[in-house]
Amino acid sequence: MKLPPGYHPDGVPLPRNAVCLLHKSLYGLKQASRQWFSKFSASTDPQAIVQLKADLSKAFKLKDLGTLKYFLGLEIARAAAGICVSQRKYVLDLLSEFGYLGCKPASTPMEVNARLSIEDDNDLPDVSMYRRLIGKLLYLTLTRPDISYAVGQLS
Repeated sequence: MKLPPGYHPDGVPLPRNAVCLLHKSLYGLKQASRQWFSKFSASTDPQAIVQLKADLSKAFKLKDLGTLKYFLGLEIARAAAGICVSQRKYVLDLLSEFGYLGCKPASTPMEVNARLSIEDDNDLPDVSMYRRLIGKLLYLTLTRPDISYAVGQLS
């Protein structure tokens, strides 16, 4: 952060590497995303990336984990044609966690014209498990928009 030229709080100049307390988060500013984007997307040149990592390691504690393969349930595969994003492992873990790993697949994710009602007496014994499943299915719709309708009806 750079202070305006000539700004001295209480008439006293600030030390060289002073830390300022912000009253408003930078993330709340409209320009924040543009500033981060311009900082991290400067170049695809390997030398520029090495320089960026060096600059960031001076300001922050960093650990280079190498090429990205798995992050937040997303599998990332790189090829000459481009990048492929998949949630295969996430789905397998989800099916295993809820006991549906051996089930047969269905051509449609839910019955056509199914009506769900609050007045039904089909109370669940463990509501937290249902909420956890719906939350995980909502996250799965990142790469599987075809299940969005069914998950929306259940949530």
